[in-house]
Amino acid sequence: MRRYLLTILAAGALATLAGPAAHAQRLPADKPLRIVVPYAPGGTTDLLARQIGTRLADILGQPVVIENKPGGGGTIAAAYVTAAPADGLTLMLGGMELATAPALIGDKGIAAARELTGVASLTLGPLVLVVNPQKTPAKTLSELLVAARAQPGGMTYASAGNGNVTHLFGEIFKRSARIDVQHVPYRGAAPALTDLQSGQVNMMVAGTASVRQLVANGNLRALAITGRDAAAAGFPNVPTFEQAGMPMPDTDFGAWTGLFAPKNAPRDAIRQLNQAVNTALNLPELRAQLAAMGLTAEPSSPEALQTLLTSQIQAWTQLIQQSGIKVE
Repeated sequence: MRRYLLTILAAGALATLAGPAAHAQRLPADKPLRIVVPYAPGGTTDLLARQIGTRLADILGQPVVIENKPGGGGTIAAAYVTAAPADGLTLMLGGMELATAPALIGDKGIAAARELTGVASLTLGPLVLVVNPQKTPAKTLSELLVAARAQPGGMTYASAGNGNVTHLFGEIFKRSARIDVQHVPYRGAAPALTDLQSGQVNMMVAGTASVRQLVANGNLRALAITGRDAAAAGFPNVPTFEQAGMPMPDTDFGAWTGLFAPKNAPRDAIRQLNQAVNTALNLPELRAQLAAMGLTAEPSSPEALQTLLTSQIQAWTQLIQQSGIKVE
């Protein structure tokens, strides 16, 4: 799946370079740009929004405000963005939740994806399985599976919310491992990780940026990571799921993100935003900061992001239906 995502985004980046410059209905310069995050502050998506927002403020010469609208599998944030004035100044930083909402949530999820249009791709990044070392003393993935199978239904995994990639991968993980663990959804990665550290839950599959320092400090233990190169993601001593002896469907997939606007936003404003985002993503200092978070910058065109969303909706709808995954 990752190779497919890279192919779409690379083609889109070339299209952006070849496309015409925006020069008509541009962004209003006397108002702030708002980036709406569908999760609580402190998680990977929120951190990414603030990193991107800082650069966009410099490039566009206008303030950038980050607003957190968690809940509803991303549909609350999407509804907020689509109800905003169609001037291109209100964007949603979305990703997997937009691709999975149609299958998981139904009409609201379908509407969320239908009423938004791609502005610019942002990042690709892996996910890492972490446990609380005091509550769950397993030191390897195989030890965790042994412990889980010894107490069916007795262990829990946290997620950043119903329909979030951390929820979906948790379900794929437990089905692939044939273990019975209970899902505990939160309103964002930060509160989920807080409860994981305090021992309220046993494990979580989280974005690398959210858990890197917690793993380094010993608060959490990393057992396995998605992708093919754990060292490149900043976890050189952690095996991939495949290396840990548990290959799964699309085991190399991770989380992707992008900026979306209401579908009736001015095309010239979207082009202006796309060029600004791609300029930011090519800044060496931002690329280094993203790499330190375990994320890869992926500039592209608005059309490429829209194509990616469409293909991801199809792929995840099929996987969700086959797996029987449901939101609580």
